[in-house]
Amino acid sequence: MTKIILPASLNPIIRRKDRSVKLSYETRELTPEETLTLMSLEGSEGWLMYAPNKAEIDTGDVPTENVSLDTKSPSERLRTRIFVHYKQATEDGSYIGLFENFYKVQMEAIISGYTKKNIKEI
Repeated sequence: MTKIILPASLNPIIRRKDRSVKLSYETRELTPEETLTLMSLEGSEGWLMYAPNKAEIDTGDVPTENVSLDTKSPSERLRTRIFVHYKQATEDGSYIGLFENFYKVQMEAIISGYTKKNIKEI
């Protein structure tokens, strides 16, 4: 399991409309190995423990269960993006109809793209 412990300073906190908080940290200059470890962790979910200098850290405070941020699944994100496209298409008059029909057509286009291998594979 990959993990990393670094000295860091907590920068200004940004509050969001959905009541979540965006945190930003700044570290000292990192070694190439530390940088690679951070890059490998990008986008993952996990627990964050921050303690100012001289604070006591009790490792028993670290939860043992997996964290879940209740973020949207990839399919939910795709449906939301298709809905935004639908709203734009109805507003500019390039599409008239219900979202469910628009959604089905867009999903078929995506499926067809994979069938024809027109979409870049990783």
